[in-house]
Amino acid sequence: MKVLVKYGLDTGAGYELLADSSILPTGRPLFIPDWAHHFAGTLAVAVRISRLGKCIAPRFAHRYWDGFTASLVTRGQAADGDTIDIQALSRGHDGALLLGQMVPASALEQDGALLRWMVNNQPVGQMGLHGMGDIVNATISHVSNYMTLKMGDLLCLCGDATGQLAIDTTTEITLGNQALLRMHIK
Repeated sequence: MKVLVKYGLDTGAGYELLADSSILPTGRPLFIPDWAHHFAGTLAVAVRISRLGKCIAPRFAHRYWDGFTASLVTRGQAADGDTIDIQALSRGHDGALLLGQMVPASALEQDGALLRWMVNNQPVGQMGLHGMGDIVNATISHVSNYMTLKMGDLLCLCGDATGQLAIDTTTEITLGNQALLRMHIK
C-alpha cells in the first residue's frame, strides 16, 4: 500500500511518498512525539484507489477511485516554527497521517460541500470541495505515469488550512453535519 501526499492543489505541487505505517489506526489518539517542539497539521482530502492502473488517461481517472475522507497530514516543527524536514523520517513518522471515515466519491461533488476543521470547538480552517473531483482525476492521471496505482493506495491532496496540534485538545473535521474525523491529541 502506498500513501502519496500532494502539497497544494495546482499542477506544479510537490509530492511525497509515506509509508503505510504513517497512518494512525482508527480509534487511537495521536500522541505527540518528543522529538519536535510542536506539531502542525494540514487539512487534506484523501481518496482511496479502487482499481489497478498504470498510465491512466484523464478521461478514465474517475473509474479508479471510489471514496474519500478528510485527513490531517502532520509535521514536526522546531521551536522557531520552521518545519523540521531534514529527513524523511520526521515527515513520515508513525501516526503522521490521520484519516477519517470514508464516504462515497459522489459526496465530493455535492453543491456547497465543505470540510470544516475545529479544535476544541474553535474553527481552524476549511476546504471547499467544489471542483475537487477534477483535481483528483488529473492527479491520478499524472501520478499513474510514474507508478502503478493499486487497490487500497491513498492519495492525499493538501489544501492551505494549517493549524497547531496541541496536547489535551480534540480535533474534529466535518463534512456538512457529518463528522468524518474526531480525535484526541495526547
